[in-house]
Amino acid sequence: MSITFPDEFLKGVQEEVVKQASQAVKQAEVKSGLPFWMKKKQAAVYMNVSDKTLDLFIADGLRTVVKGGVQRISKKSADEYYQQYEN
Repeated sequence: MSITFPDEFLKGVQEEVVKQASQAVKQAEVKSGLPFWMKKKQAAVYMNVSDKTLDLFIADGLRTVVKGGVQRISKKSADEYYQQYEN
């Protein structure tokens, strides 16, 4: 059995795949450029969440370091936080 799709449909699918791949590459570049010890805004970008959601994660147990009134979140802590909820 063979399925054929119109060229217009295939072109649309190809454009969407390229768009999604491009966005994934850009996101990976941003994440790799972040420091190991991140400010909250940087950690929100790294974890792909809003500032409010990051605050909820912190309240839920995301580990942070506070020294001299400065709060930081490590990439390791962010990764471990997500890993504990993996299925």
